[in-house]
Amino acid sequence: MDQNEFAVIHKKTSELLVAALERYNQNACQCAYPRFQQLIGIDCTETGDAFHCYDTELLINLSKKYFNIGVSNLNNENANEKWTCKKCQSVYEYGWQDFSIAVERQKLELVELKAKPIGKEASKPIPLYLGLAGHTYPPRTEIDQVSFEEFESYLMEKDRSALWKCLGNINWLRGIIKK
Repeated sequence: MDQNEFAVIHKKTSELLVAALERYNQNACQCAYPRFQQLIGIDCTETGDAFHCYDTELLINLSKKYFNIGVSNLNNENANEKWTCKKCQSVYEYGWQDFSIAVERQKLELVELKAKPIGKEASKPIPLYLGLAGHTYPPRTEIDQVSFEEFESYLMEKDRSALWKCLGNINWLRGIIKK
């Protein structure tokens, strides 16, 4: 994939993530959604690999406006910050680290959840659209590249069974109308 193609899918993904964050914050806040927690928490240092996750980094950057950012007591990263949700006061530790010229990573680790979870449970493998870049990667049982539609369905918590039920009803009505 060339840079122009990546720019197009990056913009499309950015628009989706903005819509997801707006939806989460309309209903409660992003902290109440386990799938948000899952995506912002992808951290290659936990698996001993060396990669960065485009989806995670984009989501962290776009969610920044929903947090108050302060000084962290930690110093285990190149950059540490304490992020507190503006709505529910949940606390996170932000970390940024570079491993080489080509690989860096951000993470937003949940320290204290104060929101009551209302979103659907996170599942594995973690679906990613933009994907990973780096030197070593986790197995596909942990993280998997998916289509934009699958990624959108996962983030926006669309119930596929309801969609298929609706389509079935439409087909049933078409059958009645034809008679």
